[in-house]
Amino acid sequence: MCVFVFVCVCLFADALYFQFQYVCCNIPGPNMPTELFEETINGCLCSGNSCGTLPDQTCSCQLYGANFCEYGLLRETALSLDSLSVVQECNSSCSCSKNCRNRVVQNGIKVRMEVFRDSVKGLCLRALETIERGKFVCEYAGDVLPETEARRRLRNLKDGDMNYLFILREHFQSGVLCTYIDPRNRGNIGRFISHSCCPNLVIVPVRVLNMVPRVCLFASRDIAAGEEVTYDYGQHGDQHGTSQESNVICSCGADNCRGYLPFDSAGM
Repeated sequence: MCVFVFVCVCLFADALYFQFQYVCCNIPGPNMPTELFEETINGCLCSGNSCGTLPDQTCSCQLYGANFCEYGLLRETALSLDSLSVVQECNSSCSCSKNCRNRVVQNGIKVRMEVFRDSVKGLCLRALETIERGKFVCEYAGDVLPETEARRRLRNLKDGDMNYLFILREHFQSGVLCTYIDPRNRGNIGRFISHSCCPNLVIVPVRVLNMVPRVCLFASRDIAAGEEVTYDYGQHGDQHGTSQESNVICSCGADNCRGYLPFDSAGM
């Protein structure tokens, strides 16, 4: 079991749509050891599509129970911010079928969405179809950076530059594992998702082929077609003392709006 903290250092959600290279998942950034992406996780020995669904079978990729239900929705316990466990999908080294239900994130985005411009927040993202609670929406994908490179990029930001650096902290018994993701130059539509103090998405780290976590966004409630998709940039931060209010006014419009966007002063 582990708990995690993530804080998005990004304080704005605007950008020119085509000023970055699109990637579907995390890739090693400058000075990032590529071995971390090459070391594969040992696969399970399950057969067919069973993968831990049978009473007498345990899937080694699902040590804490099934990750997804029959319809590909994330299990309820993983959607809870107070009870998070490790989510690991089956991969190419597994003996199970490619249609195994424990393969969701690796199959990519399956919901229709579009980037739109809000007069206050800039470029944002909204659903073009109903999204059911527990549905995988997208990753927050980009360059995975070592801490030194992440710090360098922050130092080089100029006034008016967009900052998309995302810090994921996973708390294991052995210590805290930090992952730094920056989609500024290479990323996906996740960079257009705005903050909300009452979001409809939740962040869940998912591992597929290697131990580098994918920062995945799942619907925390049913989302209507035409509704903006959002997540809390400071989710779980206050609980661990790493998130505080910035001096940037929050424009989410939620009834419980905290007034200012969260900021991780301890992150960098």
